[in-house]
Amino acid sequence: MSASKKHTNLLVNSTSPYLLQHAHNPVDWYPWSQEALDIAKEQNKPILLSVGYSACHWCHVMEKESFENEDTAKLMNEFYVNIKVDREERPDVDEAYMSATQVMNQGQGGWPMTVFLTPDLKPFFAGTYFPPKDAYGRPGFPTLLSSLAEMWDKDQEKLVSQADTIVNHLNSANSENSKVNTNILDNAISHWNSNFDKRWGGFGQAPKFPNSGAILHLLNDYNVTGNQTSLYSAVKTLDSMFQGGIYDHVGGGFARYSVDEKWLVPHFEKMLYDNAQLMEAYLVGYQLTKNEDYLTVISQILEWLKDEMIDENGGFYSSMDADSEGVEGKYYVWKPEEIEDVLSETDAKIFNQYYDISKTGNWEGNSIPNVIMKKSSLSTLLKIPESEISSSLEKSRLAIKRHRKSRIAPGTDDKIIVSWNGLMISSLAKVSAFLDDKEYFEIADKAVSFIVNKMSKEDGSLNRVYRDNLSHIEAFAEDYSYFGNALIDMYEASFDSKYLELSKKYADILVDKFFSDGYFKQSLSKNMVINSVNSMDNATPSYNFTSSLLLIRLQYYYGNENYREIVKASMEKAGVYINKYPHAHSTALFVNRYLTEGPHEIALSIVNGDNSLLKVIREKYLPCKIIAESSSKLDIPLMKDKVPLGGKSTAYICKNYACQKPVTDDKKLKEQLSY
Repeated sequence: MSASKKHTNLLVNSTSPYLLQHAHNPVDWYPWSQEALDIAKEQNKPILLSVGYSACHWCHVMEKESFENEDTAKLMNEFYVNIKVDREERPDVDEAYMSATQVMNQGQGGWPMTVFLTPDLKPFFAGTYFPPKDAYGRPGFPTLLSSLAEMWDKDQEKLVSQADTIVNHLNSANSENSKVNTNILDNAISHWNSNFDKRWGGFGQAPKFPNSGAILHLLNDYNVTGNQTSLYSAVKTLDSMFQGGIYDHVGGGFARYSVDEKWLVPHFEKMLYDNAQLMEAYLVGYQLTKNEDYLTVISQILEWLKDEMIDENGGFYSSMDADSEGVEGKYYVWKPEEIEDVLSETDAKIFNQYYDISKTGNWEGNSIPNVIMKKSSLSTLLKIPESEISSSLEKSRLAIKRHRKSRIAPGTDDKIIVSWNGLMISSLAKVSAFLDDKEYFEIADKAVSFIVNKMSKEDGSLNRVYRDNLSHIEAFAEDYSYFGNALIDMYEASFDSKYLELSKKYADILVDKFFSDGYFKQSLSKNMVINSVNSMDNATPSYNFTSSLLLIRLQYYYGNENYREIVKASMEKAGVYINKYPHAHSTALFVNRYLTEGPHEIALSIVNGDNSLLKVIREKYLPCKIIAESSSKLDIPLMKDKVPLGGKSTAYICKNYACQKPVTDDKKLKEQLSY
């Protein structure tokens, strides 16, 4: 936020922390509103649309350099209607104009996103960060403002024509339906393995982003086929990420991404959605490898969640900033003498050696904690038993974390978003089921109750955002789909039928409101001039295919064939892109497996609390499964005539329209669950 309160604009009435950060800029900012759009039309002014989010480091940089600059603000106010959007509140606006930005910049995009629009909301120029002066091969922001204003004045017709061309291109991109090829999963696996960084893990070069979808598919490829290459790609990536600086070794949780190929230097912001997806990736990694480090990662993500990210009523906050005191990463970096001041001489020596904290530093004269050797190697080096090394490191971690709390912490974006909460609820439910740990489930359940009680409208639909005791902004397709899938996961973790029934309720709202023309639209807004199909996964899964995933899962529970037809239509609508870029469609690949292979359909009749069969099922990684249990008393096809045999707990397994003999024996059940 600007240090000065000399200026106040209309953003001061917002609840978004990101918008409030700009409320005292000298720029005459409007929120995305009909008022702003009407003014642009009345005055025939182009719109300057600036999109970012609270935890975005370069958003803060551009604010300080440009939006707080009086001269720059004067240009903006004179020639443009300026609209500031929190991408987390309005994913529909963000998605539409990010697609335009990428088209106009050879696939490049990101935040801050800076888009110039005609008064009827069609984009004619777009980019991301612009420096205050001409630099880095980019025009300075004032130069750009003046040039585009002059073009609008002298050659408006040309800019409007250019904007029409861009919009028409984007809206026609999915006009051709196509069947999905049978080899798309193999092609995706091949792509990930061929683009795998054998030295540092991950896929491609710097900057490196966690790709949980790729990791899950690679792990399952090994699970099904025994492909060691896929296992190595997944495990090396999991290991490199949690050993690197992208992971907060003191407080738990992952940063958004790494700017280098080594996973050492992150952009330090922490996002709820990244950590939710990575929790599941490390869970599956543990299921298949039994690497105890992965359980530690999971427990520390939970620790971070409890320490920093949970509202008093149970909802999950959105993110933590990269910056504190105006400096990126300041909260997270160390010098060895700081560690030595807190710990004993021996503990400090162990901690600094293990986490690469040195006098020279590994980043801008400071040290980002990262693991540079095995505990066994450190044990040999220091001649200290490995068990003592482990004990010292954990004791020291907690002491350093307590000490770190005396620092000025990065800001927390404390708005609560339904969709992101859904992602975390899903992972918590899955961890709870696998570990049989009630704490994970209870935290997830409180978040479910928060959404249902605090974010529901009178008609049963949802609002997307909650902050300052206010629930607002009508929920989008991704909110219903992420949350709906989370509710199925809660049912499968507890067999409480209320979760499944809620999931179906939200699925029906989703279909009724957002499905048309063969795909799910993100928004009901009438102001969206760009309506391309969102099929690819990005930082979060494609809402088109989380919607499809929700419906295909419910189809197997409830036998609703209409759900299946909708899913098939959505696959064909995006078929051209899925076939061309299968590696960018992790969620669609899971949906396609439900359609082509079918899930493991599992019905359990449990007697006298004997959960031995359930334990066998939960130990097995089954990414496509439907499971119900007799105590739920659900009137669903899956449970029809599923009774215990011989007074024993009994499992009924079906796959690909063929059912196997019911079993009461653990060993036989394991055989039936094998591929």
